[in-house]
Amino acid sequence: MLRPTNTAIFAIASAVVLLMNPVVAAEPPAIVPQAPAIPQRNFTITDFGAVGDGTTMNTAAFRASIEACAKAGGGHVVVPEGSFLTGPFELRSATDLHLVKGATVKMSQRGDDYAGTKRERLGFITATEAKDVQISGEGTIDGQGEPWWAAFRKTKGTAASEAEPRRPQMIAFTRCERVKLQGITTLNPPNTHCSLRQCKEVTIEGLTMLAPADSPNTDALNLNIRNAVIRNCHIATGDDNIVFLASASNKEGTPGVENVFVSDCKLGVGHGLSFGSYTSGGIRNITVENMTFDGTTSGIRMKAARDRGGLVENLTFKNITMRNVEKPIFISSYYPREPNRPDEDEGQAPGARTPQWQNIMIENGTISDCPNAIIIWGLREQPITGVTLKNLSITADRGAVVYHAKDIRCENVVIHAGKGAALTTFNAQVEGMAATPLDPPAAKP
Repeated sequence: MLRPTNTAIFAIASAVVLLMNPVVAAEPPAIVPQAPAIPQRNFTITDFGAVGDGTTMNTAAFRASIEACAKAGGGHVVVPEGSFLTGPFELRSATDLHLVKGATVKMSQRGDDYAGTKRERLGFITATEAKDVQISGEGTIDGQGEPWWAAFRKTKGTAASEAEPRRPQMIAFTRCERVKLQGITTLNPPNTHCSLRQCKEVTIEGLTMLAPADSPNTDALNLNIRNAVIRNCHIATGDDNIVFLASASNKEGTPGVENVFVSDCKLGVGHGLSFGSYTSGGIRNITVENMTFDGTTSGIRMKAARDRGGLVENLTFKNITMRNVEKPIFISSYYPREPNRPDEDEGQAPGARTPQWQNIMIENGTISDCPNAIIIWGLREQPITGVTLKNLSITADRGAVVYHAKDIRCENVVIHAGKGAALTTFNAQVEGMAATPLDPPAAKP
């Protein structure tokens, strides 16, 4: 007869203890992205001929200093005090573009400097498949976007606009690993401030990103990232303040966006903290804490459509303050706009790109002086599922609406609506808060 080993006895005893004392799920582990490794060598752009008078074109000097840095095995490309006008340049692995206090990098306004494909211009500061890449310091990158915006407005909506290449983005990194953006200010880009596509191990902290409220397509952080932290940023711009995008066109076969922690950011004018509208590549495991929204058009905004949706899950939002936000909490499977009424859409068969939203927690928030309270609007064929709203105080002109949704839980949610019901529902399961069914459509004369 075989005798059990000490290891087996320990395993059996441990199993008994677990059965008697079920394990309580622990908080998810903290996200700590790997930091870039930058050698301690400096390459100052003025040593390569750069002139900081605001008018001399310094493209050659920037490119030469970056090339020298790369040949040496990496280091810091230093921009000293002054105003340095330049065309586009590409950062390499193990490189930090460091802008000292008082330094400004000005983006050339000449369209020919950004010649790319028929529809896509080159970005201003780019990196592709680089490792250990960083932009840091107390300086400023000025996109000088006003002429680009004016030209765009003149042709917007015309056939000519469809033939024109898009305006260049200010910072555009693609498939990079160990990325850090720290301390800098970005102003007035022709297009997006910063676009990170399929990047991982990302740290973004202490940024100030500004553009006028009416500046077109000036998203601040346009992100397709994994294992990332975003914190202590001040953002006010003309489009999404922060947006997570995940298209199924990602070719590496990994989830589009996952494992991201966002904290202690202040968002002003702009379209808020957005998810989508492209979510077909999947978005999951996002935690957002200690956020302030003041004057954004949306606060927490999740948006997709039947032709671009995917699974978005495991999103947590804590300690949120919003004031003067048009749509503070907005989850919609219709983009760019919803039907007039939820009973107008008879539904379709679910497909591979049907939007799915599930397991979402929003807790500890004060929302005031807003036109709307909460909008949750799913599809008849794919309801929004598993949303918990907890410890929320909301003052708005109109109350909450929840359409085509199930397993919606409210705990200590107080909505002061200027007119109408505090909560209106249609084809929805809501617990913890009294609801008023949507009125039937008016009879046709």
